[in-house]
Amino acid sequence: MKILFINLPYYGHFIPTIGLVQELIKQGCEVTYLMPFAWKERVCESGADFLGYENHRKLSEQIKNAYAEADKIAENYDIIIYEQFFFLGKHLAEKYGKPTVRIFTSLATNEKLMREFISAGGALGIFKYKWIGKLWTKDISKGIPMKTDCWLDEIVQNPPALNLVYTLREYQPYAEDFPEEQFKFLGASVYDRKEQKIDFKKTNLPVIYISLGTVVKGAVSFFDNCIEAFRNEQVEVIISAGRDFPIHKLKEIPENIKIYDIVPQLSVLKQADIFVTHGGMNSVSEAFVHGVPMVVIPFMADQPTNARRIEELGLGRKLDYRLINSELLRNTVLSVMKDDNISDNVSRMQRKMLDAPGNRGGAAMIIDYYKKIRG
Repeated sequence: MKILFINLPYYGHFIPTIGLVQELIKQGCEVTYLMPFAWKERVCESGADFLGYENHRKLSEQIKNAYAEADKIAENYDIIIYEQFFFLGKHLAEKYGKPTVRIFTSLATNEKLMREFISAGGALGIFKYKWIGKLWTKDISKGIPMKTDCWLDEIVQNPPALNLVYTLREYQPYAEDFPEEQFKFLGASVYDRKEQKIDFKKTNLPVIYISLGTVVKGAVSFFDNCIEAFRNEQVEVIISAGRDFPIHKLKEIPENIKIYDIVPQLSVLKQADIFVTHGGMNSVSEAFVHGVPMVVIPFMADQPTNARRIEELGLGRKLDYRLINSELLRNTVLSVMKDDNISDNVSRMQRKMLDAPGNRGGAAMIIDYYKKIRG
């Protein structure tokens, strides 16, 4: 089976899919992965063949560039797989009469969740004005038949027959809105990754891992609060400050706190007792796999929804970034670490994650789906 896999150049939307690609190849499939040219090395590490398109700072141009390249070759493949933000994937497959599978690297999205993501700000914030979404979509989809007139509605209202979601149904908000025969929940994307090593050796003290993903406004102040919060505590702290963060601006860092630009997150989570995170879906899922409770400090997109869900399920606590000071951070983190109910809930979630189909199960679902379609 020859597979064309289409994605956009966003780390969190790309990394989970590599484990799926590896499993598809193991199960005898040929995979071509379409990404911007700068991503060639990462794609080739998976074992997939690489096909490139020109990147652009605008999402609209990225989608148009990806579609233009895919349109040239789609007829040569047996099945098309696409990540949800490449919303033209289903239309491309229909044009060439190909079966298609959609991947959700975050939560599966319905109308209620889409409104939450838009209201949370970030890249989707501009689409709170419906007319902008319609004009934006019209520019991208010239000549392409659409079920709706807005790309975000297209994601929600025009699903393909098979959708693979990288979380658990138990975690998915509004799970009843996603039919079981159409939406399959894989759990976390767990596979061997190349990770750089850091000079950290765990002692007998609890380990607090802090990472807010990419650098955020006021990050110096936040990390100063982290340093003050745990300066005199019997804990070890690992902080991932971000690749471009000016670590030299942080003063008087005590010996029990180690600050890096980036860290091997999976390796650190294996040692961590608690994770202070922005609440991106990949980070949340990886924490579940390693049985680590969380304090979530959300900013945008799906992060506030994840923070709310973690509190609802008793898996940690959420904090408002605007209200954080060293005392609040210290008290919240230490209380979560000592909470037996949270610990029990996290252990249950970890067992469910480890029992989930994962990438191997997802690959089998794709192959079975194709066989049924083609008889």
